[in-house]
Order: sequence, then structure tokens, then C-alpha cells
Amino acid sequence: MKIFTNKQRTFLGPADENEKTYDYYDRSARKDIGNIRDLLENWFNNLPDDEKHETKERFKKSFDAVFYELFLFNFFLKLGFEITIHPIIKNTDKRPDFLIKKNDLEIYVEAKISEDKSDAQKSFENLTSRFYEKISKIKSDHFIFGIDELNIKTTKQPSTKELTSKILEKLALLNHRIELSKMETKNFDNLEKLTYNNNEINISMTFFPVKVSAIGKSRRSVGMTPIKTFIGGSEQAIRDSITKKAKRYGQLDKPYLICLNALSIKSASFHDIESAIWGSLAVTFSTDPQNRNEKLIRNVDGIFFNNGSKKIQNVSGILVNRIFPSNVPDSKYWIFENPFSENPLDFKKIGLPFCYVNENEVINNDCQNLGAIFELPTDWLNS
Repeated sequence: MKIFTNKQRTFLGPADENEKTYDYYDRSARKDIGNIRDLLENWFNNLPDDEKHETKERFKKSFDAVFYELFLFNFFLKLGFEITIHPIIKNTDKRPDFLIKKNDLEIYVEAKISEDKSDAQKSFENLTSRFYEKISKIKSDHFIFGIDELNIKTTKQPSTKELTSKILEKLALLNHRIELSKMETKNFDNLEKLTYNNNEINISMTFFPVKVSAIGKSRRSVGMTPIKTFIGGSEQAIRDSITKKAKRYGQLDKPYLICLNALSIKSASFHDIESAIWGSLAVTFSTDPQNRNEKLIRNVDGIFFNNGSKKIQNVSGILVNRIFPSNVPDSKYWIFENPFSENPLDFKKIGLPFCYVNENEVINNDCQNLGAIFELPTDWLNS
């Protein structure tokens, strides 16, 4: 059994606005997507045969979550572990994703993705994506649309019928040569615009002329959408995701490792991850003007120690990734030992660098290169 369809592919364009990742990977003929398919097929082939059908069906619906589980299975396989999928554990009918074994080491492993989005936010983003997808299908040989502002006033999918008519009327009036001359002089403010408002949407858009060589070529008509800005990072989303998984099983009879793929668009740098695990950074200083004595300290708001209390003591440690199908050899990972775990794990036996506390000092160690572990060169997408 294979994940993707065995067929001839000819489509070289980008994914549709609201297209599922699995569907795009299955129909794209691009070389880089083909290399991703090959990698995923190799990983999939390592699964036990009785797990493949369910995994494939879940891949179609929940690509990010299943991709991360498939990555972890092959990651621990590369590290020499034997893996049991969904092992039975005592006193509950809930099952963790894996039980991994190597020599005298046995660890329960649970996978989780952290996106920093509520269900309501995901629903609204899907609604917005479907709206852009409909507008992108408007045939526009000479122009692409830049969406300057979009306000959707309803929780239902807004109609685009009247807006489409307005856009087509506008396109019929535009002079490509004149608009292109504005672009050449960087006179972007004077490009033609359209504003439309009804009881469902309020939209403002700009018509950008394409280069002469691009006239009539296949592309999405929506080329730009409003830029999203955020205050703060992804620390709280990481903490919340870990806490949710920590509560799932209670005390276990073996060490418990929570694995988190931090996919937040707000950022998931090592600074965010470290702040979520050990506590956010703060500056202290003296009120003495002659000796300010400024120091960086960590607040007591980390995942292991928070507000004076030891937390998630049933968890032995945390593995954090920021991995996508396209960045496997370049992606980072970090392993954190819980200094207060009631079920400690000897992380040295895993054979990877890890971060830990020694005499109240945090010792951070850089991770290994995943490219070396998976034997993938950094240019693998186009090789």
C-alpha cells in the first residue's frame, strides 16, 4: 500500500487557496513535491502493515498531525528503537502514540502539534481561504489582485457573485499598458482599485498589472492578501499544548516523553520554546542609581515550575520540533529534561543532546542535524 496515488502527474502550478495539503501533494508534478512524496512513501513503508490503511485515511484529513506522527516513528526508528504503536497501558483505555524500547530503556511517547489557534480561529481562516479561492478563479490575463483589506461580517460563507461581477466590470475598463507604466515608475498608489461593501463583506483591492511576458499564463488571480501582525510569541500556546497532553494519562509506569511540533505562525524560535519550558526572561535592577546591577532572570512561569509549584511531574521530558515536509534536513529539535519528574528518564541513553538543569543553572545543548540522522542533503528537494 502507498500513501499517494500511482499516476501520471502534469500539474506544475501552486496549490489552490483552500486546497488540502494531501490533495496538492497527490496531484503536483513539481520536482520538489515529488521528492517529498518519495520521502513520505519511504517513511510510510516502515509502518507495520496493519497500521497503514488507517494512517493513509487520517493523512487525507489531518495532514499535519499524521505527518508529525510519521516523522516521530521514523525518527526513533533511526535512533535504534523498537516501536509499538498505541500500546495498552494500565488503568485506562487511553493509549499513547508509541512505546519505544532500546536495551533497558522503555518510554511512552505522545505527539502533539501546537498551532496557536482556537477552533473558532481555524473556522474563520477556512472561511477566509474559501473566499480567496473563489476570487482567485476569476479569469484575469493581465492583472493580479492585491487584497488590501477584507472584513467578513458573517460566520457563514459569503457570496462572491456580485463582487465577481464588479471585478469583471473593472477589468474590462482597465488599460494594461497605462497601469504597467505606473508600476515602472513605482507609482503604486495610483494603481486602479476597487472597494465593495455589502452586509456580508467589506473589501478593498488593488489591480497589479503583470509583466508582458506573463500575460495569459496560468496563475491564481489573488496574488497578495493583508499582512497579519501579532504581539507576543508562541510561549503560551506551547505551554497549553504540553499541559493538555500531560493531563491525559496521569501517573504512568514508564517514563513519558511529550513530543510537540510548534507550528505557530506567531513564531516558534528557540527563545519562545526556552521561555515556555524554563520561564520567560525578565530584567532586574537595583534602585541604587550608582549601581543599577541589571540582570537577566527567568520568571517562574515555565512548564516545569510555575508560580512556586512543581508542575507536570508525571512527564519525564519534552521534545520540541518545528518541522514541515519541506524542511526535514534543516529543521531544529530540542529535548528538555524535567528536573522534577516523578518518573525520571536517563536522557543520556537516548543518545542525543538535551537541555537540563544542573545546580539551578540551565544547560542548553544544540540538537543534532536531522539531515545527518535521516541521511538527507540540505538540497534534497531539488536533487
